[in-house]
Amino acid sequence: MKDYDVLDTFFCNNLSIGKVMRRMYAYFKKHTAITDAMHVSLGLGIGLLIAGSVWFYVGFVFIIIGLLGHIYAFIRGGE
Repeated sequence: MKDYDVLDTFFCNNLSIGKVMRRMYAYFKKHTAITDAMHVSLGLGIGLLIAGSVWFYVGFVFIIIGLLGHIYAFIRGGE
């Protein structure tokens, strides 16, 4: 068993966040391009927030896009 298998099993069987992780993982493993795009968006958003005041609002928009992508994945993901 690989390390990431152990982590997946741990998070999916966790009582507090297990259901959320299973739903999101079900969506993410089928839609890798969307998954990559939303995580790049979050990374860009955090980077732009750190960059300075001129890019603050653009960074905030990227973070909102990334978070909405995770909410969408939860809604669309199956059990």
